[in-house]
Amino acid sequence: MILKYIHSDNTKELIELDLDVNTTSRWINISSSNKLEFIKVFLPAFYSGQKIVLFDSNHKQLAQFHQDNDISRFDRFKEADLKSQLLLFTSGSSGFPVGAFKTRENLLKEVEVLKELLSKYNIKRVVATVPFVHIYGVLAGLMLPLSLNDVKLIVKEDYLPYELLEEASHKNTLVITTPVFIKSLAKLSEEKDLSGNVFICSTGPLNHDDVSAFESMYQVDLLQLFGSTETGGIAYKFSDADVWTPLSSVKVFSHDDKLSIESPFISPYILNDKIRSLSQPFTTEDIVDIQESGFILLGRSNKIIKIAGKRISASQVESILESLDDVNAAVVELVYKKELLRSEQIKITLEANREISNKEIKAKINEYYGVLTVPFKVVYTDKINYSAMGKKVLF
Repeated sequence: MILKYIHSDNTKELIELDLDVNTTSRWINISSSNKLEFIKVFLPAFYSGQKIVLFDSNHKQLAQFHQDNDISRFDRFKEADLKSQLLLFTSGSSGFPVGAFKTRENLLKEVEVLKELLSKYNIKRVVATVPFVHIYGVLAGLMLPLSLNDVKLIVKEDYLPYELLEEASHKNTLVITTPVFIKSLAKLSEEKDLSGNVFICSTGPLNHDDVSAFESMYQVDLLQLFGSTETGGIAYKFSDADVWTPLSSVKVFSHDDKLSIESPFISPYILNDKIRSLSQPFTTEDIVDIQESGFILLGRSNKIIKIAGKRISASQVESILESLDDVNAAVVELVYKKELLRSEQIKITLEANREISNKEIKAKINEYYGVLTVPFKVVYTDKINYSAMGKKVLF
């Protein structure tokens, strides 16, 4: 792999990596402050067998946690230490981040599965916009390009959408990115033929309309990955297919309507107040409808609204509302109120250029679901923030 780093002034530098470095028996911390420095430290350390803790230095709670704690002092650490090489943390968008220990086998097996998925493409260039400190960034953004051997990995700290499109315009290019960029690229006025190239997107759901707009503008394949820090990759789909196909070696079941899996990618241990082991099958919080070829994802259990017998995904409602004129972003939450007979109310937070009437909101939702009656409240905010992995965060 050849590493090409684009500096902030757009000058380009080719970087050589020495993957053979001395290691220590202790865990070392690597933060996400700079992508180039991260790559220089992480790849040689990991492939030399070093035990590594990755964390987002911009996440204040995580930074404080690492300052205050030595993980070797946690209960059951020795057991986890013997089997693991990497400790990563979830994004923390719904509470304090959970740590997931990963074995070398967890990671290398999943990389081989991703390579097989992409085997029909003649990939010579990989463009990565993802932060490398998270599981998706490590696997798809770094380890996958390295395993593809004769490729050039192109990295910049922060891409603008038109800059990413320029890099994606070269032949034989794989782009590793997030839903935020897919949506942004679909809104650009410039159309390009990127056929023969492929985009990989993960970390959050994409609306059918966003996928259709993106693919029609650029004639390019879009591969969506589904999984989590704890589970690793679970399933994939191309384009805007409804059914998610389990990755090779992953078995899927339904347990109380939740997705349950057996997989070689699942973390053997997590760090959540203390170190806990994970048994298999592992049941997630994802509500699914199991199909013969895979499953249809209905949403997270804490993001599913049940109205008149219908299961409705809050994430899907967010995408529907974001299709309204002048709505930049939306967050939909389910609030339980004892005084309501149904004990549920939808709280809608909008970042919008104008006040959207309740009538307009109802009409838009009813276009997709038919007439639904559920109390909802709308609040406005100047800015809905996104985490480094492109997930919405309300502060």
